Amino acid sequence: MLLACQTCHRQYDVGHYPPGSKVRCLCGALNEVRAPRARQLEMFHCSNCGGKLAHGEASCSYCSAEVRLGSRGLGPACPECLATTLVDAKHCSTCGVELRAEAVVRALAERSCPRCKNGLSECETAELRYVECTACGGLWLDESVFTRVVEQRDTLVAEVLPQAQPAAGTSPRLEAQVRYLPCPVCGETMHRRNFGQISGVILDWCRGHGWWFDAEELGRVLAFVDSGGLERAREKRHEYRKLELERLERRSSESARRLERVDGELQRDILAHSLVDLVKLVGRLF
Repeated sequence: MLLACQTCHRQYDVGHYPPGSKVRCLCGALNEVRAPRARQLEMFHCSNCGGKLAHGEASCSYCSAEVRLGSRGLGPACPECLATTLVDAKHCSTCGVELRAEAVVRALAERSCPRCKNGLSECETAELRYVECTACGGLWLDESVFTRVVEQRDTLVAEVLPQAQPAAGTSPRLEAQVRYLPCPVCGETMHRRNFGQISGVILDWCRGHGWWFDAEELGRVLAFVDSGGLERAREKRHEYRKLELERLERRSSESARRLERVDGELQRDILAHSLVDLVKLVGRLF
């Protein structure tokens, strides 16, 4: 089943969702999966190129594709006009719109949102795969995807991530106490980390699996990266290491001086004891 966003008209394969479900578009808009309705197939446009067909034509005058109904079978409903389409058609034969699903959206019935416990959706595009909660706006990214977005500055991937906003009335409130969340993959408790050590964005992270972002947290992370935050963090770490090295060098010098002082005192004690023993020995001999 194909679904067209009512805002930007991106198309999605939502065949895994029952009618009435909410699916978020990459533009951030929530769209409802509509129930398909049976309609008779009408050949007004070529299903191969979308060109308009004259009544009774046996082939398209633009691309020469044969106009046949019986042997091709029926495909999904058109996401714009809901008319029946042909299997493997590139355009709707009724309204002519191009049929091109940009992503496949699946419901993850076996998992729940670590923040609000509602259902999760998995969206897979040509560039990446991510998991989202359409209720609270939370987002889960694999470690490799997050690395591409942050360290490699993969703007293409960053641009296709949804600008998630929580659904009306479901925005998570500030909690009185910090709550550690379970990983959506393994169920183990995730670690909390201040991204970049100085960003102030506290993220939930599971080693080897990925990162959980509450609503708008990913946007704050990307803004921190775009403003040169990672470079500032590296400078602070370099300065800290430099100060730590200087501190260790001072401690080493002080330890060496103390050792020299102790060694000198020890040598004097040994010499003094040796002289006393020598005097005693001479006294016994004479």
